[in-house]
Amino acid sequence: MNERVEMIDGLTDTERSGEKAFSGGGDYGPVVLYQGQSFTLVGFGLFVGIGTLLAVLHAIFYLGAYQIMPQDNQIAQLAITVAIVAPISGYIMTRLLDIRTWLSGEKSFIEYIRTVSFGLWGSLTGGLIVITAFASINNIALLALLDAFALGVPLAQAFGRLGCLNYGCCHGKECTSHHQPGIRYFDSKTKVLRFNPELRGKRLHPTQLYSVLANTVIYLTILTLSIFWDERPVGMLIAMYMGMYGIKRFNVEFLRGEFPRVYFSGLTIWQWFSVSFIVLGLGIMTYVLSGGMIIGKYSVSEGIQSLRATLGVLILAPVIMGLAYGTHGRKIGSW
Repeated sequence: MNERVEMIDGLTDTERSGEKAFSGGGDYGPVVLYQGQSFTLVGFGLFVGIGTLLAVLHAIFYLGAYQIMPQDNQIAQLAITVAIVAPISGYIMTRLLDIRTWLSGEKSFIEYIRTVSFGLWGSLTGGLIVITAFASINNIALLALLDAFALGVPLAQAFGRLGCLNYGCCHGKECTSHHQPGIRYFDSKTKVLRFNPELRGKRLHPTQLYSVLANTVIYLTILTLSIFWDERPVGMLIAMYMGMYGIKRFNVEFLRGEFPRVYFSGLTIWQWFSVSFIVLGLGIMTYVLSGGMIIGKYSVSEGIQSLRATLGVLILAPVIMGLAYGTHGRKIGSW
């Protein structure tokens, strides 16, 4: 299916002035950072890269400070593997959900596989599979690894959603009341207008900003627990993350406006993923509170040493993620 862009008239003077104001730099920052003969770099990748940098910094410090993974080369291997697998699994998730467009002939197979699209739940699932396999192979406590994951990921997701705001994806439904907060898109390069040009200038629920705020609250909650709860059970941080993130995504999904949305028994597939996250988080919490291992003392100096020893990972992992999520072909939306 070829992406279509239409110029729609009938805007108010305010909307026209807004269009002129954003025509150069994009509605919420430049959508395209660089456009060459063979590839394009979009701003979304930059936000993902920054979020990944902060997430990896938090996770490596945590792993080193609690001596969960004493060998720095193991930390590097895990971080790079997750950085590679996460975008691949996120891409696979969207292709599976979009397979009808190929089977129905709406897209050729080449168009289908060249579509640049990533599903957060696919990336999360891929990352969790890598961490679980890594813990099993190296005989490392899985819940301790997942706690480090839980500390960094909400911050990465907050920056990722800022990228969504910039790129125009994961947007909300059209606002039905001017008493509700709303955002508008005028830049034809944004995803929302490439697929739904009729939404140009329309007020949409700022679901990306709701997610930024919620992910920031989740991050601050988990950070507070990690700092001030000295004798917490191992696994409590990942349990809190799964429960809080599941609740957040379940509710935001009611306002999401991207279509088509895949429904099962009245809920979207992402809401069912959210329910599974909530249930799993509650299960882990019940387990660890009923007699799980207590976290030991942490060492700031050991955490800083781990950061120094894995400086290359702090640079390489964000670059991998940023390029994976930010590189398109000559045309935005396709490789």
